[in-house]
Amino acid sequence: MNIALPGRRRFIQSALACGAALAAPRGVTAGGAPVLIGFDAELRDSTSTSDEAIRAGLDFAIADINRAGGVLGGRPIELVVRDNRTVPARGVDNAREFAGMKDMVGFFVGKFSPVALEQVPVVNRSNILMFDPWAAADAIVDNGATPNNVFRLSLNDTWAIRAMARHLAAKGARRVGIIVPNSAWGRSCASAAKKLIDRSTDLALLGVEWYNWGGAKSLMEQYVALRRLGMDGLMMVCNEREGALLVNELAAIPAGERVPIANHWGVSGGDLPRMTGQALDLLDFAVVQTFSFETPRNAQSRALAQRAAAHFGRSDPARIPSVVGLAHAFDLMQLVAWAINMAGSTDAATVRKALENLPPIDGVVRRYAPAFTATRHEALVADELFMSRYTADGRLLRVPSKRA
Repeated sequence: MNIALPGRRRFIQSALACGAALAAPRGVTAGGAPVLIGFDAELRDSTSTSDEAIRAGLDFAIADINRAGGVLGGRPIELVVRDNRTVPARGVDNAREFAGMKDMVGFFVGKFSPVALEQVPVVNRSNILMFDPWAAADAIVDNGATPNNVFRLSLNDTWAIRAMARHLAAKGARRVGIIVPNSAWGRSCASAAKKLIDRSTDLALLGVEWYNWGGAKSLMEQYVALRRLGMDGLMMVCNEREGALLVNELAAIPAGERVPIANHWGVSGGDLPRMTGQALDLLDFAVVQTFSFETPRNAQSRALAQRAAAHFGRSDPARIPSVVGLAHAFDLMQLVAWAINMAGSTDAATVRKALENLPPIDGVVRRYAPAFTATRHEALVADELFMSRYTADGRLLRVPSKRA
């Protein structure tokens, strides 16, 4: 399936044009030599919306920072954009290129964990930082390096699997299965599921089924295999292409053969409702999330919702595509700017220490008190995850918690 989203071609062309040189933020009032921040993402992935959302969050944050005078006494932040085409080797090349640029503090990654995981060794061997607003594999941050140059403001797979399992248990499921891609992300999720459910008295993990990442033509063989084992709830790990494939296939089978599905958030990195149409309404299908504009937590969040809705041409903030990437990137860029100013330098090692010692900062997603420490490079916590469901009109809304 290769569905190009409306406006996607225009975004790709614009992003690639910026990638050929430095992309100067609009409305820059700071002066002096620029401080560089990279962004490496899946720009040529025709169904992705996560890269657009992360880019928007970065652009909004950088514009605000530069309007306020920039960093280091008046230097503007500029964004350098590169396309990895979802290929880990290209991501590695881009990371090396970033590491060789003067005044490049670090770079943001996109949603694909296999790419980010391959970049981690390059980052930890270089004087450059990695900032992760989406990719979820545990080992991106929990990589064993000292010092660790990776900072994440996102969920991780262990937290996501826990939230998905709790949702299925609340739906009455007791015998669950998991379908994962044959990639580093899939292995991370399968490992997390086995560890979590082995300790659970409420759920039994019947089996793990694998599919070919990027090349799956059908997922019914995996689904049927788990149903034959007695599966009454499914944990699904996929992005929007495979998510649409599964939804469309399950919508065609008898309703009695469909089980509740808790999906990792990769599907929210594309326009799943457009790719599935009414088929999505037939399924009990929930997606793990970390942020929503439904109930903005402060004035900053409300303002960002308005800016993002206008940017994407949406009247309802609940229709903003890949909203978690936008909000995470916005807050993480702000935290990085704080750290650069605290460090008084663009040197990555000095900025890393500053990131580990930030003061309490109130953001769009949460209050960071603090965001990171020397032993914790995750800015979020597991309890902030929740499940959401697509409505018939394409909005992604929070599923009310039975514990509330």
